[in-house]
Amino acid sequence: MTNQQISAKVFTALVVVATIGVSGMPMFKAVSQPPVISSTLTAQIPTNTWQNVRPIRTIEAHSGSVGAIAIAPNGQLMVSGSDDGTIKVWNPKTGQPIRTLTGHTDTIWALAISPNGQTLASSSATNDGSLKLWNLKTGKVIRTITRDWYVKSLAFSPDGERLAIGSWNTTARNAEIEVWNARTGKSIYSFQGSPQSNLMVAFSPDGKTLASGNEDSTIQLWDLRSGKPIRTINNGEAVRAIAFGRDSKTLVSETYNQIVKIWNLQTGELISTPIKDSGTVFVNAVALHPNNRILASALGGSEGSLNLVDLQTGNIINPFTGSFNVISSLAFTPNGQTLVSGNFDGTITFWEPQ
Repeated sequence: MTNQQISAKVFTALVVVATIGVSGMPMFKAVSQPPVISSTLTAQIPTNTWQNVRPIRTIEAHSGSVGAIAIAPNGQLMVSGSDDGTIKVWNPKTGQPIRTLTGHTDTIWALAISPNGQTLASSSATNDGSLKLWNLKTGKVIRTITRDWYVKSLAFSPDGERLAIGSWNTTARNAEIEVWNARTGKSIYSFQGSPQSNLMVAFSPDGKTLASGNEDSTIQLWDLRSGKPIRTINNGEAVRAIAFGRDSKTLVSETYNQIVKIWNLQTGELISTPIKDSGTVFVNAVALHPNNRILASALGGSEGSLNLVDLQTGNIINPFTGSFNVISSLAFTPNGQTLVSGNFDGTITFWEPQ
C-alpha cells in the first residue's frame, strides 16, 4: 500500500467508549476566561500516567485492516471488525479469541455494543449493505436488515432501548439517520441528514438528544421526545468524531484535519479555543479516555502516529511516532487502563502507560 493510499483510506467506523462531561469537565481553554480546573476532576486524572505510553501486546487478528473496535461497558468482551468481512470477539484482558462472527461479505464499517453487553450491532460496506444484530453470548444473528445503503455509524441509547443509525442511501444519494427500537428493529424516527454523508451519531447520556457529525461541517441535534430538530452547529470543517458531555449539555468534536472543539449545546456556542492536534495528515481514528480529559488520536501516513492530547491544556502529552503499524481504529477499556488499536495490517495492539 502506498503512502497516498494509506493517507486516503480514512475509516468512519469509530467507537467512542467514554464521554466528556461538564459535571466533571473543565472549561477547556475557555474563550472568555482562563481554564477552570475542577478539583474533583483533577484528582481523577493524573495525566502524567499516560506520558510514557507503550505497546504491551500485539496480536494477529484479521487478514484485513481492523477498521472498527468496540468494548463492552463491563470490560469483559471486545469486538473487532475488519476489511476481511469478519467480526471477532475477544477477551480484552488476555487478548485471547472467543469466537468469530461471519455473515457480512464486505468491510465492517461500524460496531456498537448495547449497555448490558448482550447485543452487538454491526454494519458492512456497499457490496453487502447489511446491518446485523447479534447475540454476543451465543454468537447467533438476531436480525439482518439489508437496504441500498451503507451504515457508517451506530450507537445504542443509554438504556439500550434504541439504536441510532447514520447511513448513506446509495440509490437516493443522500444521508439518512434513523432511530430504531433495538428489540424489534422497527423505525421510531427518521431524520434527513446533511447533504453529504454522516460520519458519526451519538446519544446524549440522558437519552433525550441525538447528535450527528457530518461531512458538510455541521453538527445536527434532534429532540428524541418530539423527533424535531433542535439546532445545527457549524463546526467549520468536516466532523470526524463527536462525544457528549456527561450532563448532556456539551459536545466535543474533532475534524479530519485535527481540530478539537468543545460546544455548549444549549446555545450552540463554542466554549473552547480550538485545539490543534499535531501532524500533517488526516485523522484515522480517535477515542476519549473515561477520565474525561485525554483524547487519543491516530494519524495516517507511511508509519504509525499516535497522539494523546490533554483537552484541558491543549498539549500533546504523549506523541508516539515510529515504525509500528498505521492505526485505523481506537478504543479505551472502560477502566481506562488500556488503549486498544486496530491496525491496517490486521493486527490489534494493546497500549498501557509505563
